[in-house]
Amino acid sequence: MRRSPSRRRARKFIAVGSSLQVQPTAGLAGVAADHGARLIIVTAEPTPYDDRANEVMREPIGDALPVLLRTLSSQSNQ
Repeated sequence: MRRSPSRRRARKFIAVGSSLQVQPTAGLAGVAADHGARLIIVTAEPTPYDDRANEVMREPIGDALPVLLRTLSSQSNQ
């Protein structure tokens, strides 16, 4: 898989509603984590990348995502 400059520079990688088991897309979480991105996973079931994630949210996406986005927004404004 070619690594684009944008993925190497990502500060955050948010995987929402994915099992992170289907390649090549699942590998993007690993690429981002390898390059220092903060890995955040929002999904109902465990994934192969949970142990590499900075944060794992198991709440329903409709509940978790608004809270996560507000938190990230307030952090970027500081």
